[in-house]
Amino acid sequence: MLKFIRVLLLSMLACGLFAAPTVQANPTADAEQQTSQIQIDGKPVTVLTRDWQYRIHRGSAIFIPAPGDNAMSPGLLEYLRQQLNLLGWTTISLTPPSQPAEPNFTTEATEVNKAGDGKVQDSGNATTRKRSDTDWQQLQQSQQHYLQQGLTQLQASSQALAGKKLLIAAGPSAALVLNLLSNNNIMAPDLLVLINPYADEANANAQIPKLLANLPLAVLDLQSPDANSASLATQLQRQQVYDSHPGYHSRQLLMGLDLTQATAYDVCLHLINQMGSSIVAIDKENPAKAVSP
Repeated sequence: MLKFIRVLLLSMLACGLFAAPTVQANPTADAEQQTSQIQIDGKPVTVLTRDWQYRIHRGSAIFIPAPGDNAMSPGLLEYLRQQLNLLGWTTISLTPPSQPAEPNFTTEATEVNKAGDGKVQDSGNATTRKRSDTDWQQLQQSQQHYLQQGLTQLQASSQALAGKKLLIAAGPSAALVLNLLSNNNIMAPDLLVLINPYADEANANAQIPKLLANLPLAVLDLQSPDANSASLATQLQRQQVYDSHPGYHSRQLLMGLDLTQATAYDVCLHLINQMGSSIVAIDKENPAKAVSP
């Protein structure tokens, strides 16, 4: 795997794909981070914005960290949020939905020697489910409702900004965004960036490749080998989806994305910039024209 990644990166660098442009700051741009709030279900939610700083304005990029994180989540998302604006993108980060604490399955000492009641339905070779089907569905609906309200407001305000529209989501938030896009609950971006996408519930996780197969837009899928096992479980199927839709020029990149991978972060940055900048308007009747060659 490492050999494959090394060959891939070297070939991309050889083609000049990641040659970073010389950043020329716009003297009228405000480089400082702007903190604002929107209302979701009557409660204030923090939004972080960084204005573009470059000779041209390429567009806007909305970031959705994983549930339970904050708008300034450390790692790849925070690196991209602080660097894309230097390449001409206005970056907007939404505080993601909350993630309730995991259910506690601790067995009291007095219960250890007692016979079971026969109510456990999981097989002995499977991990114990964290939540019941009903609880998981309620959680998913609540988180999707939150994101729908937040993204609807941010996408509406970003329409005033010229250029392309990027939507970047990580972990379970990526799965939630896919559901919203599939149901036409939010506006489709010009480029969707998924970072280690997965759903906590097994059946919902298995649906991710199917949702991608029916999504008429360009996708950049960033997958790391140390990601959640649920994300790794659908990695090959997702790649097959992208291979079967060459007209959208979607692609998957396999590489380490932990906090020590500064070079990998830079590769992701320039690939997002390159793909986002090259997108042209989607033609639903002729998807082969969705992205410029």
